[in-house]
Order: sequence, then structure tokens, then C-alpha cells
Amino acid sequence: MPPVTDVLARLAAAVRDDAGDLAGCVLAEIDAGLPDLGRDPRVRELLVATVEGSLDGALSVLTGGGDPDDAPVPAAATDIARRLAQQGVAVTVLLRAYRLGQAAFQQVLISRIATAGLAADEVAAVVRELSSVAFGYVDRVSEEMVAVHQAERDGWVRRRDAARLAMVDAVLAGRGGSAAEVERALGHPLDGEHLAAVFWSAPGAADPGRALERAVAAAGETLGCPRPPLVVAPDGATLWAWYPAPGPAPVELGPGEVFAALGTPEPGLDGFRRSHRRARQVQAVVTAAAPGARRPVTTAAALGPLLLLGADVELLGSWVREVLGGLATDDEQHERLRETVRSYLGAGGSLAAAAGELHLHKNSVQYRLRRAEEARGRSLSDGRLDLEVALLACRTLGTAVLETTG
Repeated sequence: MPPVTDVLARLAAAVRDDAGDLAGCVLAEIDAGLPDLGRDPRVRELLVATVEGSLDGALSVLTGGGDPDDAPVPAAATDIARRLAQQGVAVTVLLRAYRLGQAAFQQVLISRIATAGLAADEVAAVVRELSSVAFGYVDRVSEEMVAVHQAERDGWVRRRDAARLAMVDAVLAGRGGSAAEVERALGHPLDGEHLAAVFWSAPGAADPGRALERAVAAAGETLGCPRPPLVVAPDGATLWAWYPAPGPAPVELGPGEVFAALGTPEPGLDGFRRSHRRARQVQAVVTAAAPGARRPVTTAAALGPLLLLGADVELLGSWVREVLGGLATDDEQHERLRETVRSYLGAGGSLAAAAGELHLHKNSVQYRLRRAEEARGRSLSDGRLDLEVALLACRTLGTAVLETTG
């Protein structure tokens, strides 16, 4: 029996004489499987050139007996990979086109093998050799195309995101034009309300980009927004997002490597700016808090007046300790007293309501309130508004505003 590569070389040379017909057959198979791929005239031109170049490369390997890993990648193949990446076409489409082409190519060669007058064992051996070479060549070209596609896609995304971030910065600074001009530039409608959010990852996060993207998507699902949010990345550990027409559901994220600060729903272009400023204020307060006091999600509504007082945590802490006296001591006992007072004041001074919230007997609540007054050094009714704000600061910022012991 002659060597398999000799048989393949002879059959491949015969097929090479009809390369035009072979290219037409391969293109027909790709068009049938991916009818939308070649609708763009430039993509179609590149697709034809890629098929012709790939067939020439594969047949050169078969007729010359070379190694598929050493075969050159057609220039058109890398060009179409770049083009499709720029159009947002997934690399899986490109790989499917190559697999369809490979199947058509092998089918033509197998039909030639079947009519070559070979013995049954020779046919099986030649088909195995054909499959090995074809898969090797397609893998070689596919690896290169995937790398080119990914690099182009990454670069295109970076350029697009940089342009979008520049426009967002201009809008937040009061520039960027009218609402209609901003809408066109950002591709994001400005009608209705916007809820701005800032997402940031904790230091040392293993994969901050992926974690941030998951958090943005999870928040959108919780809010039930009718459209995807506008998202920009001011740095590698932060995402700014604007959710359109948010629903009333509270945003919840599990404890992990991502924190979220939410503004308030605001309408129009001015609301786009105001909500973001609120979200940034919330972020400033949260990042100033002691690590143990930070919650995964914090809203502007939850902070209330702390949005105005939280910029200078050192000054705020001094004021909190002045208002609370000994009640600002950082230990478990005084934390229980502070939570009791907070619940009592939040219930409008109702012992029964506070007891129900804290799952305590009314007498226990009354006892804790007396202890809290003793620790504070004055009545709880003295400067009640200041007291409530100070307790909110303790709950939000933790040890950053408390009097540490020892």
C-alpha cells in the first residue's frame, strides 16, 4: 500500500486544479449555516478572500506534506477577525464559519477518495489522515483569529469606553450640549427618571472587573429597569451606572468584594447630574466608615443629613462624641444601648413599639434607656434632633466616630 500522504497529495493536487469550484462549495455551506455573516459588502469580500486563502493553505499542506502548525495564516483571515470584532460579532460566529468550511472541504475530498479506486483499508487510512490535517490546519488558523479578534475587541471597547467616559465627564461638568445631543452621543435616553449608582471593589479583590459587572447586572434585575443602564468605568476598580426609570424594590447585594452607593431618582438631564452627585456623596461617607460598619449597599435616603456632615469624618466624630457623651463608647454594651435609643426614638417614643422591634420586654427597654441617659450624662430629650443624627452616624460609620476604649 502506498504511503497515505502520497495518496492525499495526489488527490489534493487534483482538487487544487478546481479550486474555484471548491471555494464556491465552501462559501455555499457557510452562507447556508450563517446567512447574516456576509451581508456587509466589506465582510463578504473578506470572507471570500479568507475562504480562498484558507483552501490554498490547506491544500498546500496536503500536497507538500508539511506540518499544519507551520502553515501561514491568510491575511484576509486576520482582517475579517478584526472587522467582525469592530462590529460586535462574537468570535464564536467566526469559529462556526471555519467549522462549516472545514466540513464542506472534507466532504469534497472524501468524495474524491471514494472514487479513487482504493481498497477499503486504504480509504479508511486516507480519511483519517485527511481529518488529522484538516483539524490541525483549522486549529492553527482559528487560534490566530481568536487572538486577533480578542485584541481588536478589547481595543475597540477601550476606545468606545474612553469616548463615553469623556462625554459623561463633560455632562457632569455642565457641558455636553442639550439633552437631545447628550442622548445621541451616549446612546442612552434621558427621558424619565435616573437612579445613579457607584460600584467599587474592595482592595485586594481577585477579579474586580467581573465582580463589578455582576453587581451592576444584579442591581438592574432587582430594580426591574425596562432598559439596560448606562455604565462607564472611571478606573479599574469603579463603575458608574445610571438606571432608567427604577422600580421601588430595594437593591440588595450579598456581602463580598463589591460595595454600592445609590443616589436618589431624579428626572431629566439635571437629574442625571444630581443623582450622580448624591451617589458620590454616599460613597464618600461609606468609604470613611470603619470597615466593619460598611454595608454592601447604601442609599442616599438611608444617610439623610450625614450626606452633609460626612465629608469631614474627624470633625463629625468630634461632634458625635460631644452629643452622645459616654454613650459613644466603642464596645458591645454601649452599642446595645445606642440601638435601644435609636429604636425608641424611631418609634416616636413608644416603649411598646421599641420593645417589639428589639424583641425585649418593655421593662428591659426602659432600663436600657435609663442606662443610656446615665452614659450620656443628660436626658434623651435634650437635643433630640442632634441625638438622632449622632446615632445614625454611629450606625453608619462605626468606630470612625466612636470613642475607642483602651
